[in-house]
Amino acid sequence: KFDSNGIDTGKSYAKQEVIDALGGQSSSVFKKSMNLAKVVTPIKDEKKDEVHGAIILTNSYDDINNSISSLKSISYLIILALLILILTLSYNFSGLITKPFKKLLVSINKITDGNVDEKIDIKGNNEIEEIGTAFNHMTEKLQQVDESRRQFVANVSHELKTPLSSVKVLAESLLMQPDAPKELYKEFFEDISKEIERETTIINDLLTMVTLDKNENELNISETNINLLIESILKRLKPLADIKGVEMVFESYREVIAEVDKTKISLALTNLIENGIKYNKEYGTIKVTLNSDYQNAQIFVIDTGIGIPKESINKVFQRFYRVDKTRSRETGGTGLGLSITHQAILMHQGFIRCSSELGSGTTFEVSLPLKRPIHDNI
Repeated sequence: KFDSNGIDTGKSYAKQEVIDALGGQSSSVFKKSMNLAKVVTPIKDEKKDEVHGAIILTNSYDDINNSISSLKSISYLIILALLILILTLSYNFSGLITKPFKKLLVSINKITDGNVDEKIDIKGNNEIEEIGTAFNHMTEKLQQVDESRRQFVANVSHELKTPLSSVKVLAESLLMQPDAPKELYKEFFEDISKEIERETTIINDLLTMVTLDKNENELNISETNINLLIESILKRLKPLADIKGVEMVFESYREVIAEVDKTKISLALTNLIENGIKYNKEYGTIKVTLNSDYQNAQIFVIDTGIGIPKESINKVFQRFYRVDKTRSRETGGTGLGLSITHQAILMHQGFIRCSSELGSGTTFEVSLPLKRPIHDNI
């Protein structure tokens, strides 16, 4: 008997597994309590089919278990290190993502406090930079709105103050002349009455503008015969046209029925035609044409009046804008008529364009949908 460890050499080893191996059967045993594995296999002569002995292989699992335990410890350390690394990277990366949004939040709070000139400089990926760009565009629009509001308040204050100042001057003049003749009193009171009427016109136009500006304002839509509407406007304005000898011509290519707010469209067209009369030359002409296709009504108001300078064409729809302030005051204009017209037409999802040549006349083109857009009825 030979033992590779030199421990059992020369000793008898009579175990059942050895007896089985000498009988030609292999076996294996794992002793969990000893952490030991043993394999017994016969030594055979295949040619003679004889068993000459048995080989017993034994091995301890201590080294393997120690290696596994060591690997587990190393694995736990690696996992812990990776976890710390991931948390660190996540914290830093989340900081890179949230930092621009924190800056955006600060800017929003500043705008909420009234600083509409606030700008933001965000650097990052394309999406974050796009948010920053959109935010700056928004602040620019807010600045424009704020500037328009300030200008509007300044213009309103000026327009309302001017007639009152005139009334004050006229009244003080009368008070300083207690012995003034009746004719002078009558003349001054007529001027005062005109200034009060002018003040009333400004206030009424302002109320109309405020009503049109309300987002909750609803259109009272009904099927309206645009031909009859224009004819009634021309009939109503004929006395004003006759004073200046202005001829009014209406050309209609077909009957046009459109779903509109009759009151607001009547106001818009009245302003256009009335301006054509006020700023026309004596014995001039106003031509109103009406046509339509399958979707829109087209209305042209063409006059032979004084015209509009090229640099003023894009400004005529601004509130209180006047091409000629002196002439506007003579005709009783408030500078709100075209702005009211523009807003009323936009509320109908239509558009208005102006073209003019100084000294030769002005053309206003109006387009209105025949049918109310479906999304507005939802």
